[in-house]
Amino acid sequence: MKKNRTMENKEIKMMILDRLAEVEATHTYAFAIRDDKMVKAAIVEGADDIMSMITVCERNAKSHGGVYGIRMWNSKDAFNIIKEYARELVTISSVKQFEADYKEAKENGFVGNRGNFFEVKFSAVTGAIMNENPTAKCIDCGDVNWNGEEIQLKLWNATVTTEPQINRFYEMKMKESE
Repeated sequence: MKKNRTMENKEIKMMILDRLAEVEATHTYAFAIRDDKMVKAAIVEGADDIMSMITVCERNAKSHGGVYGIRMWNSKDAFNIIKEYARELVTISSVKQFEADYKEAKENGFVGNRGNFFEVKFSAVTGAIMNENPTAKCIDCGDVNWNGEEIQLKLWNATVTTEPQINRFYEMKMKESE
């Protein structure tokens, strides 16, 4: 009997999210949401508790390896769940201003994507200190340190992790604990 694709995705999603919760350096996230035409950072402690509600599991295109990945659900429903669990909402800018600033930054040589730009904007607004290593792994530290707290940042629609990536991180952590 052929396995239901939706059930397969749910099982893979839960395995990936369970492993992420085991190995990530911080469980506090700042999720970028769109709320009343504003970009806001919703600070959620213990974000593992809501990850299954605000993410989707999809197989990447064959040109991107054809692997399963978890990405942020880009919807008003997800934003409402995130707001419900947020300890704090920080207004970053209007959506229109965010996009204009991103476009200007790209024209002036900014090499990152919108998620990287969200990290820059969050840091500018809050005074958070960005990690010195922009490619640091989520198992080592958060994206920023804000008032002594490591925080992982995620923009709507961002990839949280992929199956091969989290399996590598999990194996690394298991070897460290031996």
